[in-house]
Amino acid sequence: MKSLLTFLSLVLFATAPLAAGRSWSLNDINGESFSAPKSLKSKPTLLLFWATWCKPCKAELDAMKDTFNGLAERGLNVVMISEDNQKSMSRVKPYIESKGYTWKALLDPDGEVLKLFGGTSIPYTVLLDKDGSPAFEHRGELKDPQPLLTKIDSMLESESE
Repeated sequence: MKSLLTFLSLVLFATAPLAAGRSWSLNDINGESFSAPKSLKSKPTLLLFWATWCKPCKAELDAMKDTFNGLAERGLNVVMISEDNQKSMSRVKPYIESKGYTWKALLDPDGEVLKLFGGTSIPYTVLLDKDGSPAFEHRGELKDPQPLLTKIDSMLESESE
């Protein structure tokens, strides 16, 4: 039993740290290239993996819009990463514009960056520290954002010191 628990904890927690320090690149909704870690500017970054066809994703984005805007004003990079495939990718930009989201919006139609961070489904939220290492992750809709917000506040406060 103990070895099974050890194995499961390795499987569950070993994937996200693999993304630490790795470079990745995606196009944004305007066709411009976005490369990490360079484009993250050594700041804490919130990665929001979502898709236009994902109802829980859209509910979370709507519910957290004002909070994420406030955090962005305090210095947090907020980056939406759409997992829409080639067929539905054309809906991403109009959806973002209709909702008034102002965060960086990237396209990951093959799910490569989602996989890099250990994601297997969406919504999936990853908080990166200023070095680009995962510091928090949440699978599924973020119904209780307090643990994430506490971690972000701590990071932003240490950035301002």
